[in-house]
Amino acid sequence: MPIRLRSDAREATSQTVACVFVGDGSRYANPFRPGDPSPHTPGQPMTAQEAVDLFTAMLRGPVGRRYADRFAVALHGLDLACTCPLSAPCHADVLLCLANDSSGRPGASTCFSEGPTPVTHPLMSAAAEQLTAAEERRAAERENAFRTWGPRSVTAAAEFARHVLGEAAATLEWDVLGLLPFEGHLQAVAPLDTVGGQRLELYYSGQGDVERLMLRVSCVSCPSQAVHEVTSLEQFGRLLSWTPAWQYINPRNGGEA
Repeated sequence: MPIRLRSDAREATSQTVACVFVGDGSRYANPFRPGDPSPHTPGQPMTAQEAVDLFTAMLRGPVGRRYADRFAVALHGLDLACTCPLSAPCHADVLLCLANDSSGRPGASTCFSEGPTPVTHPLMSAAAEQLTAAEERRAAERENAFRTWGPRSVTAAAEFARHVLGEAAATLEWDVLGLLPFEGHLQAVAPLDTVGGQRLELYYSGQGDVERLMLRVSCVSCPSQAVHEVTSLEQFGRLLSWTPAWQYINPRNGGEA
């Protein structure tokens, strides 16, 4: 019998052979979140149980029932993972019941056969249709942005570095940062050298129309570090002149420019 697990999106696939992440960022996420304003108690935060109840009511509706059947087919026989504590109510339990109901037929939606039929007005149904379509579109856009975040970060970093530092920057080897990507914030790093106990790296950050190139100088054997913004090749040289690497690259000392 499928079960609910607690993990994030990256860990979910390693939990069991057949596991699907249904938390935030997935197509199965609950749009109602604990801590949001409660629709039942003005001025109070929504509880986890309220969030689950609203999710259930949404799937019982005329529009939500169609998605409930789709979710049931897609999730049938699979373990479901979410970041909610296992001791707390979670919409993943609703999805588990939905996908593995007593009829044994995925998509039957017998979990929602009980309870009063919701009162529906054409305007309410139209609003639900619009919201569902918009959420699916945004989910698809987020998924695409997440998938392309790494290549976009590296490309943007290479182009901006060449713009700031000239053609010599074409030799930099950029890589994405080991951070959870945020689709609107591109980040990449390019190692330069390790000299005199100091590690030198160039960092790129791009968000919207704001792009920045930074030199990070960190101590190899201690936690201290310094970060300086790079605005031109000449100013980059001035920053390097403050590091141990300068004695090897200073043209006046016979180094290579």
